[in-house]
Amino acid sequence: MTNKKEMINKTIAGVSGGKEVVAATLGMSVDSFNNHLYEKKGSRFFNVDELVELADLRKSSSIAEYFAERVNCFVVPKPSLAELDSVDMFDCHLQLNAVKGLLDKTIEEAKADGVFDAEERRKISALKDEYQSTFEAFMIKLDALYSENEL
Repeated sequence: MTNKKEMINKTIAGVSGGKEVVAATLGMSVDSFNNHLYEKKGSRFFNVDELVELADLRKSSSIAEYFAERVNCFVVPKPSLAELDSVDMFDCHLQLNAVKGLLDKTIEEAKADGVFDAEERRKISALKDEYQSTFEAFMIKLDALYSENEL
């Protein structure tokens, strides 16, 4: 995600009623919403409280991802811990190993010609993010399942 307008558009995508509903949720008209979005007519961009309200409305991580990217981080969704058991842990561990194997294979194939082109870098980056996210989910589940204290 490269810019804040894209962040807002991605966050509100799929909201039933579109901008009208989103604007109303923020207590704005559609014109006012657009003025904030495009910073026109002396309007400032949305404030933090408004961004949080947008994230809550859509249950979207786009806003968090935007800010994380700005500080060279990424967002990892928390796994659902409902009905967690050792079978789920086994499945999660298999998924972790599968993603790691695919990442390793993709890296080895990309190294074959001595150069990582843009598409190879994109694939490696996506798999790396998936691996890190899957690893974090695995560790959270592991801690929840075997911790002596409830989370």
